Amino acid sequence: MEEEKRQRAEKLIREHMIVAMGAGLVPLPFADWATTTAVQLNLVRKLAKVYDVPFFSGLAKGLIASLVGATAVRGGASLVKLIPGIGWMMGGLTASALAAATTYGVGKVFAEHFASGGTLRDFDTNTAKRAYERAFREGQKVYEDVRNQPPTPTPEDPYEQLRKLYELHKAGVLTAEEYEAQKRKILERL
Repeated sequence: MEEEKRQRAEKLIREHMIVAMGAGLVPLPFADWATTTAVQLNLVRKLAKVYDVPFFSGLAKGLIASLVGATAVRGGASLVKLIPGIGWMMGGLTASALAAATTYGVGKVFAEHFASGGTLRDFDTNTAKRAYERAFREGQKVYEDVRNQPPTPTPEDPYEQLRKLYELHKAGVLTAEEYEAQKRKILERL
């Protein structure tokens, strides 16, 4: 049971990391930051659900902010986007990498805390900051690995499953009822 939760948590962290990579590419300065924070908040919410921990949005947002901090590097990457042309590209790539690594770090720290029986109310940011720094560095390496992999749909990809299911229904292999029942199952996993 604990291994299943760990695997679900790991999958959530990776999925949210990839979404955060895209959030870092938002061309408006500081909008990338707000979007990444929203992604991280959603990640903590989902991790809390995996570990059956009560979730409080305001508390989680404050904990994330104190963990990640408003670093000058992150703000600087966002400000570079103000430079016409090349600034957006350079700032976007830097912000994308930072968004991915910070999201990975946040996910790892909260997953470990929840797995050990912790809650949002007993989260110690001072202790967690050391774990976050390690996870952030690990996240930078994972970002490089993810960035260098070509995107390929997997059999577990729900969007690919929906596409194939629709094709089967359209070809007459599945009845309307079978199609709707299978589609509902896939959508419930999202």
